[in-house]
Amino acid sequence: MGTLRVLEPSGHSAVNSSQPMMTLPEVLPLGAETAADGDCVEISAYSSWESLADVLPSWETILRENPSLSIFSTPEWLHAWWEAFGANRRLIVLAFCDADGSLIGLAPLYWENAKHPILGKIKQLRLLGDGSGDSDNLDFIVRPGEENRFVSALVRWIGQQHNCGVCSFNTLPSDSLAAKVLIARIEEANWPSRQTAIPNSVVPLASTWESYIEGLSPKFRRLITRCRKKLDAQYEVRFRRCENFVEIPAMLETLYSLHQKRWNSVNEPGSFGSAERRELYKRMATSFLQRGWLELWTLELNGRAVAAQMSFRYRDRVYGLQEGFDTDFFSQHVGYVLRAGMFEHFIRSGVNSYDFLGGFNAQKQRWGAELGAYTNLQFATPWSIASCCLALDKSAAASKEWLRHHLPPVAWSLLHRMKLSLSHEPASGDHELKCATLEEEVGVVQ
Repeated sequence: MGTLRVLEPSGHSAVNSSQPMMTLPEVLPLGAETAADGDCVEISAYSSWESLADVLPSWETILRENPSLSIFSTPEWLHAWWEAFGANRRLIVLAFCDADGSLIGLAPLYWENAKHPILGKIKQLRLLGDGSGDSDNLDFIVRPGEENRFVSALVRWIGQQHNCGVCSFNTLPSDSLAAKVLIARIEEANWPSRQTAIPNSVVPLASTWESYIEGLSPKFRRLITRCRKKLDAQYEVRFRRCENFVEIPAMLETLYSLHQKRWNSVNEPGSFGSAERRELYKRMATSFLQRGWLELWTLELNGRAVAAQMSFRYRDRVYGLQEGFDTDFFSQHVGYVLRAGMFEHFIRSGVNSYDFLGGFNAQKQRWGAELGAYTNLQFATPWSIASCCLALDKSAAASKEWLRHHLPPVAWSLLHRMKLSLSHEPASGDHELKCATLEEEVGVVQ
């Protein structure tokens, strides 16, 4: 019978070596898991990125076999994220294999210590990529048809960890079979759990640009057409797409500058004051361009960049991540013009959907976005400190919802502002800034 192996090559720390190590639970030895059908599932735990080298080919194979997995499940994205945000976190990637050694699934995870208002510090087990407001569509990387065996082994592994903490698996996509099986398993076992839904939005793109734009509202269609014609009459208009590595630093700086200028104009901090986020974008842009996934665009008027968007293409979908525009060109709707030009290019090159990721609002609807939802799942083993934490959080959330529905709007707003002031939290977090779109430069369509 196999055992759980903690794989760690000589000379590599289990956490990001540029920062001090935090105290976290040890990984306990565990025998091979046996599913109901009698097949053995062997689990290996990897505690550094370097030790994953032998797993990467099988990881890529599962990505090819499982079309529901997104770009946020690729080694390129998760490695870049870990290098940027891995400080004071402990990596643990679980590999689930058949008795013959073939990989059936991966659970890319990490442990961290999180602050709790009542219990102080509480351990959390999270999906790799979560926690910074940069990743959506996070999921388990499972070979199609192996979801039941994978989840059975994962749940048993979690149950055998000493003081595992709160399992907090966020932005699980609605079509994740592994997530659905996991939710059913923990409900069957009566483990304390909490589920919340957060909106997302995706634009189905037509097969031709002409068909797509005809499907928009007449008012919005006229607006983006009129804005483009006015710019063409007044400026030399250029849509620029990053095509080689030497362009990356300058185009990223343009994105950072325009994003910060836009948000600073409404007294928000913006996302790129974070050195970690800049590091993520630098690493991600380089690896994505190498794979042909990078969609970093700017709109230039007479050689001056006035709008920028960081997106990436994976299979036949484009994901929009961050944007910015020059507020000096507020009235020219340069954000609309850039997005329309990009959509036209995407449609002509075979993209069939544009993913706005988290958030849903009227501006996204104008581009044809349809409402969807992610699932945020939290659970803990019974009779643990983590289960007490989860019960307290559920009670607090219920009280908050009661107040939201019973307090007058003015009183609720005042209470919210007082909370932000006392906690020193920004009015809009990085995730809200990420989800905001360039078309919010105007708020309404004229």
